[in-house]
Formats: sequence, C-alpha cells, structure tokens
Amino acid sequence: MNKFKLYFLLISVTFVLFSCNKSDTVASVPLREYGVQNSTDKETIENYLRTYYIESVMNHPGFTDDQDVKLTKIPVNGSQPSIMSLLDSPTFPKLSIKKVRLHDIDYEVYYLKFRADNDVDGKSPCRVDEVLAAYSGSYLTNKSTTTNSITVTDITSTVFETVLYPQQRLALDRTIRGWAEIFPLFKTGSFDATPSPDPASYLNFGAGVMFLPSGLAYYNVTTSTIPAYSSLVFSFKLYDMKRADQDGDGILSVDEDLNGDGDFTNDDTDGDGVQNYLDIDDDGDGYLTKNEIKINGVLPTSYDLIQDCSGTTNGIKKHLNKTCH
Repeated sequence: MNKFKLYFLLISVTFVLFSCNKSDTVASVPLREYGVQNSTDKETIENYLRTYYIESVMNHPGFTDDQDVKLTKIPVNGSQPSIMSLLDSPTFPKLSIKKVRLHDIDYEVYYLKFRADNDVDGKSPCRVDEVLAAYSGSYLTNKSTTTNSITVTDITSTVFETVLYPQQRLALDRTIRGWAEIFPLFKTGSFDATPSPDPASYLNFGAGVMFLPSGLAYYNVTTSTIPAYSSLVFSFKLYDMKRADQDGDGILSVDEDLNGDGDFTNDDTDGDGVQNYLDIDDDGDGYLTKNEIKINGVLPTSYDLIQDCSGTTNGIKKHLNKTCH
C-alpha cells in the first residue's frame, strides 16, 4: 500500500469515527457564502455578549465544580456588567479576541479566560495535540417576539452536550476548528494527588468560554442536537494534554511545525500533499522517517537529537533531506 492510499485510509477512518461519536444523525443543508454567514454569526455572538453577564464562577479547588460558570441574561433595566464589557480587561475574568484566517475570510473569535495561568508545570497544547477537558456546549438562536407592533429579538442559548467527567483525550485536529484555535491559549493544571480521588480532580487548570462562529464549528452540517449554521458557546476546563504523534514516525507532531507558525497544514517537505505531521516519509526518499532518525537502532528522546547527514545536529535533519538516509 503506497503512502497516499495509507493516508487516505487514515483520514477516512478518522472521519467516520468522529462523525459517529458526535452524532448518530448527520445531514447537510445548502452551502452559504462564508463571508455572509460570518457577518450573521458575528452579530449573533456580539448581541449575546452585550446582553448576558457572568453571574458566577465557582472557586472550589479540588472539586468537580471548580471554575463552573453561569452566564445569565441581563434583566430589563439591569445594571450587571455585560460579558462584552470585559473585553481587554486588565483583570480576570477577561474577554479577548483571536483572529483566524480561514475560508478566505478573517474570523474574530471571542473567548473568556477566568484566571491567570497558575500552574508552574502547566502546558499549552498545539493545534494537533490531545486534550482532556470537561466542557458544556450550547448553540445560540435568535428569537423574535412582537408585541404591539414592536418586534424584539432575543438571543437564547440551548445546551446540546455536557461532559463533566472526561474519560478520554480528544485530538484537536479531529474536532471542530474553533477548539484547535482556542485551547492552545490555555494551560493544563496538575493532578490532585489526594489518595484515591473519586472522581479524579485537577488543580490550577485553565478555564474559560469560547464563542465560535459556525464557520469554525459545524457550519452547514445538521446533527440530531445542533442545527446547521449555529454559533456555539463552550465553557471548558483544560485538565491535561498529551503531545500527539499522528503518523507514528517517532517525532511528536508539535515538532513537525517546521516554520513555527502554529499551522500544520503548510509544512510539507516533499511536496506530496501530505503534511509532515501525517507523513510517514517526510522527505519522500522512500525510507520511513522513523527508521531514518534512529541512532544505533534507537529513536532519539528529543527532536533536537535527530542527526543530519553528517552525523551532527547542526544541519538539515536526515529525515528532511532526501540525499541521505
């Protein structure tokens, strides 16, 4: 089986597994122009941020409800500070914006961060790592009511999934794009070593809320719980992560982002259309990367130890240079 066929099979199986995990019923509706839909999503999200406030964030270290958040609609004539008022706040909780270039448009992704990164050993995942996270997801809906010829539009939030006790890590390159963009902005916590914790708990983990336009979520796909073109809101807690090696070549995927721009889709050494982090033969010389990088038959313990063609670590690494093996 050649490399392209193997890669295609891997992607096909991954898609099927992910689709089945997220919903038993998946359908799509006619595709809309991304820029037009993004304008609609942005208006919906910003209306939500202007009309809702943070009622509470639970501070309960060592317990499952630590950093639980409650977002509530501001009542008529209410004086509560909106979520939008926290934009670029000098203190926490803080609302920020990340710009994401995709579909030939620039998305603006709002996200809340509840607290500073307090764990000295905390790590941030990259876009293709695996995360262990508790989360609750909701979709936003514009609801219009007319009274005495006056129409008022409210934004409602409907919960579609909640995971309080995550049992397995999720690979960010196999989830929705918004997750891969926002989780790397947070750090993991530390495992609570209390004897026999049940359920397991973590301390000082990153926690927040992401507000995703549909173009960074499921877009025109309808599931049994999420309508097509839905803007999504995820509150989340990043407990732990694992560096992934998607292609099993002995090199962590985080080290296959050669230009260090955080985008793993533009690193393709041999130009065969398979990104390095998914490519079992990065330089296309017919020799498996995992065999090329071995030193005396043993895989190196870090990327920096991979040798070049002359046996040093100063030049182009052997698995990226097709002139040697």
